[in-house]
Amino acid sequence: MTLNTLSATEIARLIRVGDVKPSTVMQTHLDRIAEREPAVGAFQHLDADHAMERAIAADTLPVGGPLHGVPFVIKDIIDTDNMPTGWGSDLYATRQPDQTAICVQAFLNAGAIPIGKTVTTEFAYFKPGKTANPHNLDHTPGGSSSGSAAAVADFMAPLAFGSQTAASLIRPAAYCGVYGFRPTIGGYPVQGVMGLSESLDTLGVIARDPRDLALADAVLRDVDIATPPDFEDALPRISLMRGPHWTEGTAEMRDTCTRALNIIAKAGADVGETAHPPIFAHLADAHATVMSYEACRTRTEEFANGVPAISQQFYDLVAAGQKISDTDYQNAIGLRNRAGAILDQLFRDTDALLVPSAPGAAPAGLDATGNPLYSRMWNLLQVPSIAIPFGTDATGLPLGVQLIGRYGSDARLLGIAQWVHATFTARRH
Repeated sequence: MTLNTLSATEIARLIRVGDVKPSTVMQTHLDRIAEREPAVGAFQHLDADHAMERAIAADTLPVGGPLHGVPFVIKDIIDTDNMPTGWGSDLYATRQPDQTAICVQAFLNAGAIPIGKTVTTEFAYFKPGKTANPHNLDHTPGGSSSGSAAAVADFMAPLAFGSQTAASLIRPAAYCGVYGFRPTIGGYPVQGVMGLSESLDTLGVIARDPRDLALADAVLRDVDIATPPDFEDALPRISLMRGPHWTEGTAEMRDTCTRALNIIAKAGADVGETAHPPIFAHLADAHATVMSYEACRTRTEEFANGVPAISQQFYDLVAAGQKISDTDYQNAIGLRNRAGAILDQLFRDTDALLVPSAPGAAPAGLDATGNPLYSRMWNLLQVPSIAIPFGTDATGLPLGVQLIGRYGSDARLLGIAQWVHATFTARRH
């Protein structure tokens, strides 16, 4: 096993005890990037020389922060003062911020070392970038955090920043077979992150191990790393919610959810099924209303340039938002609030909901990023969610499930994800 296949948690431990040096860790990741980047296309801007310079300097520094010497990558909608941030658009291809986003600075302060900026869809919406799915280069990696998910999945980095407004983190994590965490909206600082829809935009993290999500969470919140719950006294209560769009996904997706729940049940957890409240059937449409309405007020300057300066997809999003009345927008927000209150009551009887993370495995082709349907309503409701890989389809493409937590219960959900990960891992061995 080479260093670039290890988790961020394990890399940080090995560096801390003196078993490896940051420069050695970095070199294994850069070697992997040199081997695979021409095919996968995860990077918008690769800063290999600077990354190695930082790693060599870290070799001689005392271990301070919890991410000392750990490589990471940054979605290209997040500002960095020493690398361009182009938002996935030709309009901003040469844009160079003069400040670094708070989230990136938090990682730097913790000792982490950036490798580069990863590909995003245009303005974190639908127009794909160049990235391919590392499990099958003819299939999409999802969007908009496509480069981040692909880089982590292909062992180019153990940690990556992504973001989500509809399904931009959960879906690519699912398609690429890695973990993705989107906290309760507002949980992580978004200063220096390109805005699209104010009430929906959320910074998140992608990793191959849920322990790394908890580690990143502690760094971003500037708190001590929480000891994961051992669940000795009471295992988590996890309920399957099929949801209003259950039959719109593949049979494989439905089978994945039920098999995952069965394994969790055999491990002794308290499982069951929770029917979706009728109001949930309207949440995906309400999300689309809110997103279009807010996007057209956030990205007016780009819309003014028209097609072909921006893609037809993005033009249509903003144009649709201009046709949404204030009343329709407020109705959608009201619907969200009522549904959120109902969801909060459901969590009296369960700790987490198990739901689909995507319609199925990653679709073929690189001209689209897949359907965001299975994350829209959870993003609208602003509750935390985690993509958890679980098995593959007949062709070897990853499948997975999504865990939904109660509003503000991020730490609890991260702990449950670690327990589920251990349960799935034990089942494979």
